[in-house]
Amino acid sequence: PAPNGYKPKFTKQNVYSGFDLLPYKQKIPDGEIDVHAIAIATTFPPPELNHEWEENEEDAPTNVTSAEGADRRMAVTEKPSRKWLREASEKAFRHKPKIQYVGAVERVNEVPNKLHETRKLDEESIVPGRGWYTHGWKEVDSTCDGSPMAECEREANSKCLMYGANDNHKEVTGNSLSGWLVFTVPKVKEGVILVRMEWWCGLGDALTKDWTEVNNGMTLDETPYNDTSRHLWMEDHHRFGDGTDYMPGRKLGGASVEGLVPQDFKMDVAINGKLHKTWEREEWLKYAGEASKNCAVWPIFVDESMAMRDWKEGDEGEPVEVAIRFRIESEPQRGYCISHVYYA
Repeated sequence: PAPNGYKPKFTKQNVYSGFDLLPYKQKIPDGEIDVHAIAIATTFPPPELNHEWEENEEDAPTNVTSAEGADRRMAVTEKPSRKWLREASEKAFRHKPKIQYVGAVERVNEVPNKLHETRKLDEESIVPGRGWYTHGWKEVDSTCDGSPMAECEREANSKCLMYGANDNHKEVTGNSLSGWLVFTVPKVKEGVILVRMEWWCGLGDALTKDWTEVNNGMTLDETPYNDTSRHLWMEDHHRFGDGTDYMPGRKLGGASVEGLVPQDFKMDVAINGKLHKTWEREEWLKYAGEASKNCAVWPIFVDESMAMRDWKEGDEGEPVEVAIRFRIESEPQRGYCISHVYYA
């Protein structure tokens, strides 16, 4: 977090969590194609289960056992019971996909103390900025990514809680006045970190619209910020200067990378508290092309020595602290969005 305790995060929650029960009338008739089943198809082999039904509620065996060190999918062919199905469902809720959106969870900035020690608090150091903020078409701290465990359209103002459309777009938005965006990539082993960014999204950044310098001149200020008032402010100010709704993430008609990336554009990347690379406009634009629709990815960190390291058996890698900031003197309010971090 910034010295005053601020960091971008989603504060709204879904009104409920868990599986939606399928209404009986929507049951797929025998012999018909189950599109949902196709969508969640897996390459894992099916468990060896006996599908005969067992009515005993409490006394029936749980039908899946595993020995220490054995394949977790090993199963015995006991009859499934209501109790086992209920327990299996509860376990599925507890083991959701391990997907973390930048700014979505508290532990996004947890790093070993040795990394913090490399950052001395002065104006030239890597200090988390206070001008970044989270945004989404649905600003809810939840997983809505098209996966089988996604929980979408469950916010309090949803018109249909069972609609479940996997169409949300969340990102962290900032510009040259926002300071450093600092986050931790947890298990880097092959020395590769990629970031998905949008050059078309950061228009009308209301948070910094009245600022004239980085972090509003308060980079090292430690006065605690008011989380409640900040949340209300963000609800009221996601708008353009003319009062129209501000919707970053939508590529506006006529938008071009040449027009939205000024000539003096620079992007700094710091790794573990030290400046790693400054991206000049010409090199940065080489990666602005979209590999797929609305998906442009930048390789901000590539360290082959990590992949060649003699890792011990069981090592999952090590945390890497990443910091990103933009610098544009001609248009300091010109903003960009970061939505995904990929790593190996």
